[in-house]
Amino acid sequence: MKKLWFIGLLLASLITNAQISVLNYETNTAINDNDIITVDQDHFTTHFIVTNNYSYDVNLKLEVVDIINTNGSEMTLCFGVLGNGSCYYPIDIGDQFYGGASLPAGASTSQSDIDVQHNENGNILTYPKDYIFRISALNTSDNSVLSSITFTYRYINTNSINTFDKNDIVIATGYHVVNIISKYHADVTFFNLTGQKVKEVHLKPEQNHVYTGNMTAGIYIMHVLAGDKELFKKIIIK
Repeated sequence: MKKLWFIGLLLASLITNAQISVLNYETNTAINDNDIITVDQDHFTTHFIVTNNYSYDVNLKLEVVDIINTNGSEMTLCFGVLGNGSCYYPIDIGDQFYGGASLPAGASTSQSDIDVQHNENGNILTYPKDYIFRISALNTSDNSVLSSITFTYRYINTNSINTFDKNDIVIATGYHVVNIISKYHADVTFFNLTGQKVKEVHLKPEQNHVYTGNMTAGIYIMHVLAGDKELFKKIIIK
């Protein structure tokens, strides 16, 4: 009797922990709850693949939770399941979109079923621009929420975001080092293209050598902040 009770508890636990998973198609990395995906003017379209890890079919819903430093007129959002669905422009806070078909147990959407794209039109020059989305798995019988993942799509323009005066800060990359000449004390944060913070350093108002030998080769976004002065710059670590 105790053995049967334990098996039942184990099965209930497995069912409870089953949920959808979301993959960033461009970077081939998992999107977890509260993650930030950072894009720029060169890589602004992001596709998401949703996998149904439940043992039964689910519906999918995509919600616009919040929009920060911009508005929905700068976003095109496409959402569907297995070739169903539509593209929406503009979008607004509180909008809810449905996939148009159920996602079978164990199945995944294609990378073209869910994609978001910031349309940089130059009218709103405040950065970063954040779009906060929530993808939910719904019960097919009553559309109640089974599980959800909330993430931020963050757009920056590395060509436009620079409130430093000319020669206030000079940046050059070298072998295993980023050389920065700054006129100010400043905080520097390095983000990878999935929005993960990978390194933080503090600059002195002089020549600074930031060691990057412990960072994986690739493209990073460097954010420099000194009081009300701000700079975003794309760098390549080799």
